[in-house]
Amino acid sequence: MIAFRGKMASGTRTGGDAMRPIKIAHADLVATIIEEEIQSKPEGRYFHRLHIVLLLARGMTCQEAAKIFSEPVRTVQRWAKELNEGGLDALKDEHHPGRPTRLTPGQLLELESDLAKGPQEFGFTQGFWDGPLLSYHIGEKYGVDLKVRRCQVLFHQMGYALLRPRSKPAGASPQCREAFKKTAGRA
Repeated sequence: MIAFRGKMASGTRTGGDAMRPIKIAHADLVATIIEEEIQSKPEGRYFHRLHIVLLLARGMTCQEAAKIFSEPVRTVQRWAKELNEGGLDALKDEHHPGRPTRLTPGQLLELESDLAKGPQEFGFTQGFWDGPLLSYHIGEKYGVDLKVRRCQVLFHQMGYALLRPRSKPAGASPQCREAFKKTAGRA
């Protein structure tokens, strides 16, 4: 019996649908989205670890907690050990800054304006920027050696996409080119 505002209640519901499980529509998709959200943010990963060690503190085994959260047992054991040795701060993500950029922010802004001008303004004969040309330009102008792949990443980060011009057959008339196109004869 549960006391509720002075009245006595039996703790059961009347009405036939007592304690039906709630169904989540598209449960697999929702679970995947939630897991991605947790993993995408440092604080999400921290709270994920807190939930797991809370279950351990409430008496659940590492194997049971690992199974519920789809984590390796060894990872759960490591988190428990880190909590015991370093407290809650030990469960937080460490800062991983990665390799520092080789171009300064000012150089990156200047490079962006260089890309907008086009390679001809810098004495190149090529009519468009590509990875090898940008690598050469950066080496000459800024004295920084960047690989072609890194230059391609820079293009992407600055919002550019590589579009190479298509060659046209020499001497062909526009009517011949239209007739040759795959879609020309279709209505």
